[in-house]
Amino acid sequence: MITVHSKNLRWFSKVLVLVTLFLIFAGALVKSFEVGLSVPDWPTTYGYQMFAYPWADMVGGIFYEHGHRMIATFVGALTLVIAIWLGIQESRKPVKILGYSALALVIIQGLLGGLTVLLFLPAIVSLLHGVIAQTFLLVVILIAYLLSKEFSEKHHIHDDNRSIVILFLATVYLQLILGAWMRHTESGLAIYDFPKMAGYWFPVLNETLVNIINNWRFEMDLPDVLFYQVLIHLTHRLGALIIFILMIVTHYKIIHKQNNYSKTVKGNLYLLDFLVVVQIMLGAITIWTVKGPFITSFHVLNGAAVMGLCFLLLLRLSDLSFLKG
Repeated sequence: MITVHSKNLRWFSKVLVLVTLFLIFAGALVKSFEVGLSVPDWPTTYGYQMFAYPWADMVGGIFYEHGHRMIATFVGALTLVIAIWLGIQESRKPVKILGYSALALVIIQGLLGGLTVLLFLPAIVSLLHGVIAQTFLLVVILIAYLLSKEFSEKHHIHDDNRSIVILFLATVYLQLILGAWMRHTESGLAIYDFPKMAGYWFPVLNETLVNIINNWRFEMDLPDVLFYQVLIHLTHRLGALIIFILMIVTHYKIIHKQNNYSKTVKGNLYLLDFLVVVQIMLGAITIWTVKGPFITSFHVLNGAAVMGLCFLLLLRLSDLSFLKG
């Protein structure tokens, strides 16, 4: 018999998902404005306990960096609450473990955030910081789904289309990691135009291409890039193309080959389609605006939303009856 959850707990889990998305956006703003060291100490803020820092001094880069820390602390507090809440009320051991896992991830995430400052923003630590954020989002989405009325009332069967959705989700997850790698290796403008690439539809990957790119960057007062940065950027674009193709295949399999899906599943799919298209457009606009900070940050946020919706679609197509208790 499944645990009967309070309405408050169900809503709390959904709020945690939304606040986590907002935290990802706030973190993206820190990187987009390149203000990660605006607050040079951690866990204090210019010697102040975090919440004692004067609001009047939260200006410029400090606003984004210190604000990000405060939102992260709030998410950590919410995660602690839901872990304790699940520990007390939840009868299903796997769901309890998910709550504790979310708490462990948010603690690790906080420590990695501190290390990025103390170690002066090393790319590998910043990359791990981003990867843990996306993984934490998946965990809290899973918790929210397992607490939902939809899950408790669902007739659980394994759907044949799960395989393509698993591939879709894995590709999106890897694409987000690649995107973080691109951002933290300063490869975001290693190709400066779109849809062409350094003026070519199909560029030859050689030093001539790198020279063309660096000539443009010189005129834009940007530092030169190396060949590996161009490869990272091109791979990210290739990933976007693969995701677009997977979106079309997934849509065809679910909408055109099956007629027995619920409105919830179809709505999930249509929204996922829409956000994938928006994501590609945001990526293009990021290039055209020379990495406009807000556009770039919305690109990061929307990418997380795409991953979350893809994961939710997978959950809706999966037999999770063993988690009903």
